[in-house]
Amino acid sequence: MGVAAETGGTANRGRNKPILPWVVLAIGIPASLMLYVVNRDAVESVARLRFERQAGDSKAVIEYRTQFYADILFGLKALFASQGPVSRDQFHRFVKSLDLKNRYPGFDVVNYMTYVPAEDKNRFEEMVRHDTSLSPQGYPGFAIKPPGARAGYYVIVYLEPMAGFEFAFGLDLGANPNAANPEAIAAAVRLTRDSGHLTASGVPLRIKSGNKEYIGLAMRLAVYKDDMPVDTVEQRRAAFLGSVGAGFNVENLMKGVLDEETARYMRFKLYDAGSASERVNSNAFVERRLLFDSNQLTQTSPAQSALDDTAPVFDRVLPLEVGGRIWEVHFSARKDAIIGRVDALLPWAVLWGGLLSSVLLFGMLYSLASSRSRAVKIAGEITRDLRESEASLADAQHMAHLGNWSLDPGTGRMACSAETYRILGLNAQPVDFTYADFLRRVHEDDRTSVDQALRRSIEAGQDHDVEHRVTLGDGSVRWVHTIAKPSRRDRQALVPGTIMDITDRKLAQEELQTFAEQLQALSRRLVDIQELERRRFSRELHDQVGQNLTALSINLDILRNQLSGDASAGYRSRLDDSVALLESTAGAIENVMSELRPPMLDDYGLLAALQWYGTGFSGRTGIEVKVHGDENMERMAPETEIALFRITQEALNNVAKHARARSVDIRLARSGSQFAMSVSDDGIGFDAAPTSNSRPRPGLGMVTMRERTQAIGGQFEFGAAPGRGTRVMVRIPC
Repeated sequence: MGVAAETGGTANRGRNKPILPWVVLAIGIPASLMLYVVNRDAVESVARLRFERQAGDSKAVIEYRTQFYADILFGLKALFASQGPVSRDQFHRFVKSLDLKNRYPGFDVVNYMTYVPAEDKNRFEEMVRHDTSLSPQGYPGFAIKPPGARAGYYVIVYLEPMAGFEFAFGLDLGANPNAANPEAIAAAVRLTRDSGHLTASGVPLRIKSGNKEYIGLAMRLAVYKDDMPVDTVEQRRAAFLGSVGAGFNVENLMKGVLDEETARYMRFKLYDAGSASERVNSNAFVERRLLFDSNQLTQTSPAQSALDDTAPVFDRVLPLEVGGRIWEVHFSARKDAIIGRVDALLPWAVLWGGLLSSVLLFGMLYSLASSRSRAVKIAGEITRDLRESEASLADAQHMAHLGNWSLDPGTGRMACSAETYRILGLNAQPVDFTYADFLRRVHEDDRTSVDQALRRSIEAGQDHDVEHRVTLGDGSVRWVHTIAKPSRRDRQALVPGTIMDITDRKLAQEELQTFAEQLQALSRRLVDIQELERRRFSRELHDQVGQNLTALSINLDILRNQLSGDASAGYRSRLDDSVALLESTAGAIENVMSELRPPMLDDYGLLAALQWYGTGFSGRTGIEVKVHGDENMERMAPETEIALFRITQEALNNVAKHARARSVDIRLARSGSQFAMSVSDDGIGFDAAPTSNSRPRPGLGMVTMRERTQAIGGQFEFGAAPGRGTRVMVRIPC
């Protein structure tokens, strides 16, 4: 038994050994090495793609330039083929118009070679000697060179420019003694004649012009008689007139193929790889002639020094066809020049990062595996804290009457907090609570609208809130505010939301609304009573005070007529003063009566009353009042007319107190199914929408005007702006 126990303890200790950390370490190190290799190859692959793209772009530049220069030869061919014989002067002017020096710096010389049969040699030489179209003295020493009798001569007769290339004037290209391979030159001339295609020389020419010596290439294009067929070789030979040609300075032609930045690390060499027609077997050995090396452009090229060492390089060979010849462009660049410093360090960063991560993960897992009891203790503490947090959250939700819920749109299942169930009148948490159960708790009058609103919110992925009623189990009704916040990206994700009991707030709002309606009714009643009192005071003043003043005026007139003689002069003066005072008092009483209830409003309507009141207002304040309206417009109801009249009075009083205006414009009109009245001034105005910190309380006059408008079922509008006056607009349904 002791042995068994010992064996069991050993086995348990073996099982308790942390194996996972060592597995992670065994996998992490090879994975880091693999990631290093993958990243290194990826970085090099991206750099090669960048190099090949730059090489392809440079090749495209060379193709474009050679094609563009070849187009000049086709233009020269068209010059000779489109008209009769072209004179030396015409050739000179045509080439001069091309501005070759500035527009085509690769061109060295442009020439025209004509074919001269043996029997026409002497006549041709005499004709050139006496050609004075450009040189007044002609060319008396002209002769075809080299001398000697041949079956025919391919003579360069036109040269632009002539200076520096006099050695080529009169040269027979079919027998050029200065060429390294005269037979190859002659064969190229015959190929140009027989093929009718643009041909390029495959042999680089070392050109000496003045103090300069450089490598040049030539291209030629045959010119045929325009009125003869050229479908076969025999026909082309019969129609052959000559050829136009151009000499190129290869160095100038290749300048700028690489931009300044690329030229720092990339080098290219241009080779002639033979005739395109002869390269039938691509595996055959081809002798390549170097035409250009980009290091010729500078003797201190960084690319040159970079390629001289043994560092690894990218290279690419791209062929192109030029004038029946195959050119090969060999591009090369050091890898470390293409691969940036950051890219070069990336694989190493991945390697060391992977190794470090593996070691750290190993240490973390080892630490976790060796401290399981501590982790269990920490998990217990976290669980206890979580439960305490949940309890605190539940208490907070209960105090705020706010619950939360989440809805699964796919299954319709809802998960709710305890406060949500309490708000819905559920004392215990249901086993399986669904969206349909939630809707059954919504008041039947609100159920359809709430369902439609929540569905639209989920489908559109937009937040939505709605206030509605819920019916509890005991039949009581509560008001709640439900908010849904669906995901904008995933319509199938859980939709979170909240629900808040707002019954107390609703009751308070209803009470406030009731108080507001009562206050509004009291205000309207006050206006009505005020108007009744005005009318009663006006009537009493008219019936009592007015009649008494009239009787008093009659008595004074009787007394004044009965007094006579000098003895009564003093009394007569007193009577005259009394009569004047009585008339003034009667006028004042009449004004008060008009203010209380203008009789003109009852007798003639609102427009006349406004005109009368405006005239009086102008006389009292000096502010010009203009009243506009249609005198034939139908009259409004009496309560409407008196309300609009009082609104105008209040508006003019505000103008007199605050506006500093010079004029007021009053307009009364009917537009469609409503009457409209506006009162506008040109005063100082004010900011109608001030900030919350400076917003003033509305004055009693503004409240009165608005209440009077609402009492007759109208719409009140007010507008103002600093320096632009104020405007009151009232619209009343007809």
